Parts: sequence; C-alpha cells; structure tokens
Amino acid sequence: MELIRTITDLRARLDPERAAGKHVGMVGTSGGMHQGHQALVRRAAEDNDITAMYWGGAPADLSEWHAGSTFAYERDAGHDWPLAEAAGCEILFAPAAEVLFPRAPATMVSLPSFSTGFGQLEDPAHLDLIALAMCKLWNMFGPCRNYFGEKDWQQLVMFQRLALDLEYPVEVLGCVTVREDDGLAVSSRNSQLTPEQRAVAPVLYQALCAARDAANAGETTAKTVEQVFTDAVDGAAAIQYFAVVDGPTMTPLDDLSGSVRMLASIALGDTRLLDNIGIELG
Repeated sequence: MELIRTITDLRARLDPERAAGKHVGMVGTSGGMHQGHQALVRRAAEDNDITAMYWGGAPADLSEWHAGSTFAYERDAGHDWPLAEAAGCEILFAPAAEVLFPRAPATMVSLPSFSTGFGQLEDPAHLDLIALAMCKLWNMFGPCRNYFGEKDWQQLVMFQRLALDLEYPVEVLGCVTVREDDGLAVSSRNSQLTPEQRAVAPVLYQALCAARDAANAGETTAKTVEQVFTDAVDGAAAIQYFAVVDGPTMTPLDDLSGSVRMLASIALGDTRLLDNIGIELG
C-alpha cells in the first residue's frame, strides 16, 4: 500500500491512471477502521482498477468553528492501515489534519431538504460541514467512484444529491450495511458499549425489522409503524428518534408508499446508535 501525504502528490498519482483509462475507487474514513470500512474497500477494489482511501480528520480546533462536529474517532494508524491494506487499498491518502481544513471555512455547502426535515436526526450544522468536506475531497481525488455504507443513510443520499447538483464527475455508491451475527450494525461506536449495553444493542435492528414487517403486512401510516417500533424496543433503551422518509430524498412521509426508509436511533448510556432499514411499497 502506497502512502501519500499531500494533495499535489495525490493528484500526480491518480491523474495519469485516469489518463490511461483506469477507474479510481474511493473510500473515506475519519478513523476507527472496522469490518464495515473493509467491506467498502473490497467493493471499491472489485469495481475499479485503483483503490484509494482518505484517512484523516479535521484540526483539533475544529470545535471553534462547530462544536457539534464529529470528526472525533480515534485514529490509530497501527490498527487501521493494515486493515485497509488487507481489504485491497492500494493508495492511502493520510494528510496532516490541517490539510482538509487549513483555516476556518468561509464557504458553506448546505442541502436543507436532506438535513432539516426531521429535527431529531443528525445535526444540520454537522451535515453542512461534512458536505463541504466532501466537496473538498472530491476536488482532491478527482473523478472517481465513491463508496459509502447504507448505515449512514442520511449522509449517503445527501452526498448522492450533492454530486448530482454540482455536476461532480463522481459516482456515489451505497453498500449494504455490515452487521454482527445478532444484527447489530458494525460501527466504531460499538466499542464504547459496556458488555451489558452490548447485549441490549441488537434491539435497535430488531425493532426496525418489526416496523418493516408491519408495513409489509399492510400497515400504511408512519404513525402506526412508529408505534410498532416503540413497542418492540419496550423500554430496553432510550429512543432518540424514529423517522419514516422517502429514501432517495429524505422527505418525511405520513403515508407509506414507494421507496420507504425507516431511520432510528437509541441511546445506551452515553453511546448513541444509529440504524435504518428500507422497504419498497406499491
């Protein structure tokens, strides 16, 4: 695996490959590499000639710009880099933190219809910041296929629309959520759970499956399937939100039809877990 530290070197490495007719697959992570990230790298390697990964975050003083941002995962090169290489990563772009945000940004990138439809979902200010970060990364990497996990559905569809609206030469592709044997979505946050909390955590996916099954059985309103979700959690965890939206657009739904996505979050102690499930309805 080739390590690259600067934007100039990254462009110099990838541009000749594209000029030779090769396709670049891109994956990004702020750290805390796990099986989910590896699955994205493997998919990128299968689909493309060159696989490149961004590994990094923002400067420590990011909190001065936005206190709600979550570029906060621990970055352990000794742990993460071998996992990336084993999955098929050929080029690792690991710049200093200040490369992505060398100064407080004066430019704002915002997709309000994807970030503010449900007030309980991800912090809109954080989504604005990562939208700006993706614009910067796509400019650094150049034309590519960029892979994201469906676990962070809100971000995935936002990035798809961002690339479409701004005519980026980037194809944003979603990959199926990687799960543990008991259904819990693989996430860096899982390591923060106590053994007791980890035993309870699968209730999130189980409750989402119950809501999906209710919709398949004929329940037609968001209110009804939300009650099914709440009953399935049955007080085992604090429910942060349950939202029913049109999958591609994140438009809130009252009545279920079309490409429906159910998104939910629970809190176990100080750890907030996210998950979602999709269903196609007539």
